[in-house]
Amino acid sequence: MKKSLKPGLWQVVGLLSFLPMLFVSYAMAEPTQQDAEVLKVREGINKILKSGNISSITPAEVSGLYEVMVGPQLFYVSADGKYLLSGKLFDLDSREDLTSPKVSRAKAQAIETVGEDNMVIFAPEKYQHTVTIFTDIDCGYCQKLHSEIDDYNELGIRVRYLMFPRAGIGSDSYDKAVTVLCADDRKDAMTRSKAGEKLAKKECENPVSDHWNLGQLLGVNGTPAVFLESGDMLPGYMPAKRMNTILEEMKKLETSQSAKK
Repeated sequence: MKKSLKPGLWQVVGLLSFLPMLFVSYAMAEPTQQDAEVLKVREGINKILKSGNISSITPAEVSGLYEVMVGPQLFYVSADGKYLLSGKLFDLDSREDLTSPKVSRAKAQAIETVGEDNMVIFAPEKYQHTVTIFTDIDCGYCQKLHSEIDDYNELGIRVRYLMFPRAGIGSDSYDKAVTVLCADDRKDAMTRSKAGEKLAKKECENPVSDHWNLGQLLGVNGTPAVFLESGDMLPGYMPAKRMNTILEEMKKLETSQSAKK
């Protein structure tokens, strides 16, 4: 008959079997060098960050640098959190711009957070493209573009308007933008207002200030400012046919790039 193990020995065996799990747990809890660097980067960027929250901190393609996304803005910060680079990063071998596509995607995401309920949308039943336009009721070229809104729609281009009164919040242009967004029929109010008709002033809870602030964050300094679905911006007025040509060319380019991946 085999003798049973003494209780003390069972305790030793149990401890030995538990040790690997203990080491694994300790390793998981132990901060890595990257964790420490991310903390330093965050502390560094927060010293100069005036507004906005850090969206992400990830290693850049260049060793020793981290990409810091602050909304639609991208910065490169050294791993010790002491140095910041603002600009584009290029791969010299492929001559590829590594920065712009990421910034454009972030801008597109920022625009989507507005929500279409807070926009003025002119859309055909069927459309192939969507553009988002920061507009000013009193801007001459904005008025010219809107006079061709039917041409845009006929070419399968859906237009989403965001308000950007260039004179700023509280200006006459701002009040006109608020009146349009507070109208029962926003599309009709937009068309009449851009045609020069003076509408009765209306007030309500509205997103015009949010539109204006977003435009500034995205780098809008004039109207119309047209943002494509990719997040790329085309400044200034463009005839509907020219816009459609650009959109079709970009669509073919995206399809070609996707096929190569």
